[in-house]
Amino acid sequence: MDGRRWGDGLHQAIEAKESLVVQPETEVIASVTYQSLFRRFAKLASMSGTAITEAEEFATIYKLQVLTVPPVLPRQRVDLPSAVYKSVKGKSNAALDELMGMHRSGRPVLVGTTSVEASQAFSDKLRTLEVKHEVLNAKPESIQREAEIVAQAGRKGAVTIATNMAGRGTDILLGGSPSAMARLRVREALADAASLTVPRVAKDSYPCPLEGEATQWLQDAADAYAAEAQASAIRAAATSEDSGSDPADTLRELDEMLAVASSAAPVVEGSATDLAREAYEAIKAVYDEALTEEKEEVAMLGGLHVIGTNLHDSRRVDDQLRGRAGRQGDPGSTHFFLSLEDRIFRIFGGDKVKGALDFLRVPEDQALESERVTNTVKDVQERVERYYYELRKGLFSFDEVLAVQREGTYRDRDRVLRALPEAAMATLRLECAAVVGDIFKANWKVEGVPDSETASMLLGKLQQFFPQIKLTAQELMKARQDAEAAAVAASSVALDEKAAALDGVKEGLAFQSARFLTLTQMDNLWKSHMKAMSFVKDFAGLKVYNQQDPLDVYREEGLQLYEKMQVSLRQNTVFSFFAYQPK
Repeated sequence: MDGRRWGDGLHQAIEAKESLVVQPETEVIASVTYQSLFRRFAKLASMSGTAITEAEEFATIYKLQVLTVPPVLPRQRVDLPSAVYKSVKGKSNAALDELMGMHRSGRPVLVGTTSVEASQAFSDKLRTLEVKHEVLNAKPESIQREAEIVAQAGRKGAVTIATNMAGRGTDILLGGSPSAMARLRVREALADAASLTVPRVAKDSYPCPLEGEATQWLQDAADAYAAEAQASAIRAAATSEDSGSDPADTLRELDEMLAVASSAAPVVEGSATDLAREAYEAIKAVYDEALTEEKEEVAMLGGLHVIGTNLHDSRRVDDQLRGRAGRQGDPGSTHFFLSLEDRIFRIFGGDKVKGALDFLRVPEDQALESERVTNTVKDVQERVERYYYELRKGLFSFDEVLAVQREGTYRDRDRVLRALPEAAMATLRLECAAVVGDIFKANWKVEGVPDSETASMLLGKLQQFFPQIKLTAQELMKARQDAEAAAVAASSVALDEKAAALDGVKEGLAFQSARFLTLTQMDNLWKSHMKAMSFVKDFAGLKVYNQQDPLDVYREEGLQLYEKMQVSLRQNTVFSFFAYQPK
């Protein structure tokens, strides 16, 4: 991605390997985990059809109870038991056979894969068999046509291959989605009017040709959009030398306009958006009527059939794929085809089962379909989920340590940012006193009254932070409490003089410079602190070999680093303020 670079020296290693200029590593200015971000909200709630499998995690981290809401319409989807094969070849052939059978009957089929490579391999097989299909994965050309592909996935005889389908933002409607098709039709017409290049939808993909009122609304919307685009270009030319706008930005603006046009949001009467809405509504009504018969026919055939070709590490993702079928009380079915050579089985003991099947000479094309196999598959997935949950829980425990420090730092930063001048200078005065205390703590070497050499050394350290401090070594040759009180009083006088000098240059400059320098030091030190905490997390894991809890080590080391950061903050701020010389 533009502007993104790998960390831990990986990007620099690749740049060196490719004989490019090695650029410095980017610094993390701020970071927060999803868990910490969500926990900052006073109220948390969400809706998800697949949250029940993660109920324990929601309860542990967010203190949220997961409740199951029954559907309004009874579910008609049939989830067939997973078919487990000995090899990937046997699994792929069985999935392909079932797809071809469903396709010949006219049922729409959605094939779910877990990787782009798997979707391409399945697509190649279908291309060899001359089966018309669509591929929806992370490739740019696929993403551009995402709305079109999802809209057509429920058509009679449609075959769609999708990688990590999840929700994709819309339901797959049996017979096709009239609203999505109407929006695509309007998008094409407006893009043509503004001379924009958009992915074209095949003419035979639309359920029927347009005529009459729908055609007129579409033409009016296109004319209005072209006129607005031309007027915008003229205004841009009048105000700027660069009148040519980026086509990608124009296309994004068009999609935003269509999003408004296809919603119930208020629009200006007679505008291109208003006419686009009229065209959208008219075309949607025409397509809805044309698709009614096809929808009933697909429902009679059994609805959408989902074929899963692999298991994900989380049951939620598989449930999301299953949930593409049987929406809103529609009929549908799902069937997962698995192999003992799949990654999830390889990691969690599938080799033993495969060895037993080899010993029993079970052929590749014979499926293992039984309640026991289904339970075994469920157990394997639960073990994988538990493994990753424990990892996330461990990371969350570590992050809680940093989260407390983050909250404190952000709270202090916010206080500095919003402080009034009197409060800011009062805080700086306290920091000056604390810095004096730090100097005495680090350099007071004797009990009782110091000698002249120790007093001179203390004075020299004080003058490093407070160059104009009115104090003599003789005044420091007292008991520590008295000497420190004299130094604090002298630092306060020095602060008043420095503030008066800065305000003499420009009114309010003392407050502005104090705030700016404090924020700058706070940001720089927090960046360094996060990097240091990352190093601590790395070596804390090794403490297991020393019979120590890594979390305890991380907590103790982190507290020490945070306290050091607070000391550095006040010392750097005070030093910077007294060293600041306005030009």
